[in-house]
Amino acid sequence: MVQQTKTPVALGETRWQALLWPLLVIAVGAVSIFVSGVVGALVIIIGYIWLVTRSLPVALAIYVVFSPFPFGLMLHHHHIDVSDLMALMMAVRLVVTSIREGSESLWQRFMGSPFWRPMTLLLVLSILSLATALSHSTTAIKILEYIEFFVVIVAVARQADLREEAWKPVIAGLFAIASALALMGFYQFLFAVGPASTVVDHFHVRGAAVFGQPNAFGGFEAMVFPFVVALLAYGPDWSRRWWGWVATVLTALAVIESYSRGAWVASVAAVFFMGVVAWVARGRTMINRNFVVPAVVIPILAFVVIDLLGKVHVAPHFAHLAVGQHPHVKPHSPVKPPPHSHVKRPPHALPRYLRSKTTGKIAVSTVTSILHPKSNFDMRQRLKIYKEAYLALRHHPILGVGLGGFHRYSMLHPQPGLKSTPTAQNLYLEWGADLGVLGLVASIWIEWSWVKSAVGALTSKVRKLTPFEFAMGLGAFGAIVSFIVHDWVDFLIDHGVIVPFLLALAVVWVLAENRRSRRAP
Repeated sequence: MVQQTKTPVALGETRWQALLWPLLVIAVGAVSIFVSGVVGALVIIIGYIWLVTRSLPVALAIYVVFSPFPFGLMLHHHHIDVSDLMALMMAVRLVVTSIREGSESLWQRFMGSPFWRPMTLLLVLSILSLATALSHSTTAIKILEYIEFFVVIVAVARQADLREEAWKPVIAGLFAIASALALMGFYQFLFAVGPASTVVDHFHVRGAAVFGQPNAFGGFEAMVFPFVVALLAYGPDWSRRWWGWVATVLTALAVIESYSRGAWVASVAAVFFMGVVAWVARGRTMINRNFVVPAVVIPILAFVVIDLLGKVHVAPHFAHLAVGQHPHVKPHSPVKPPPHSHVKRPPHALPRYLRSKTTGKIAVSTVTSILHPKSNFDMRQRLKIYKEAYLALRHHPILGVGLGGFHRYSMLHPQPGLKSTPTAQNLYLEWGADLGVLGLVASIWIEWSWVKSAVGALTSKVRKLTPFEFAMGLGAFGAIVSFIVHDWVDFLIDHGVIVPFLLALAVVWVLAENRRSRRAP
């Protein structure tokens, strides 16, 4: 006889009449924040406290929307994002609910995931790293960030238990903000609104939206893309409407316009392994046009569109470049485009550091930079960063330099020719440098746990998943693959960027929990 264990339910119902006023207060605060940051943030917080008491799923959706934006308050020289305060309020709601109801212990509610062992190791190492941290304040802030990301947000999203009504506002918020940021990035790319260090095709710049860094923007959109594709291909009827196609097109464009090679490879890997898992779970009939069109055809068309637009100059007046591209042009001054759009800028007009120091030629090809890394500025910098992280790990093998301390280490012990870098541009090297050898072990262990739990839940024969459960599970698996692959050449654990991945972990947690409960004797 199968024992049915009690599963968590979404806290608070989505009754929109009762949510109208708190949502209106939050909207007023969002508008006011452009006039007065402090007043706007306080109004948002008041409305959000009200909202959390009414509906946790909608509160999570608002967190998803606000997380990419750096709105916040200054507290003792430290900037606190509004999204951080939102996470704190949701955590308080979960704690109070656990104490009142007594249905689950606090440990089970916050740390009962199938990957709790490596997660616990990571958090313990982070706390112990305070003993050797180069900056105790930086490490303490990073520990709080990790608790917010991997403990609080994952636990809050898990409460919805894959009920469609509870997840609808979260999905709507995620797709809406991803689409809006995609349009913003497209505008930046098309009209060359950005720094000269991100120039592509001579007339444009890489899209970055509000993230300030194209790789982060591309990584965010590359983790949203699997969810969009999975819901459009295999989800229920309500998720396969026109807005799903719009979100697919915009997220695909966003990944391409970011010109993030890590995001490109991560998206390809996510789509490929999603197809493999769908085939293994339900047969090769799953690889049909419903999957191929949004997952393969639309990204290819998006690549063609961006490539063609990259060959023409469409900015009406000038390119807003933060760094002058000519010795006689001062920084932060507008650079006028060439008189004819088909005339490319000469090599000497490009920033000097984009040219090879050995040949004087432009080295922008990703393929040739791998074969000849010394002729490519980005590749040279990346190799220096990796060497710096290795040296930090070798010199501090026990507890590292403290969580988030690699940046300070690179400033104290810089490699010749290395520009300042906030991260090690690699998840394994970052955690190894920050937390020592065990941090490196934790990174491999936790990634294996993520993939194993997701694949096991999707291919389980205990119970056939509903269309929504399968689509969300497959999208979560794709987001996890995208995160892991991109983090080979980057580090995406940051505000806003990591949100789609956290939702993916919550989905995998629920699927694994349901699988265990139905196997129990």
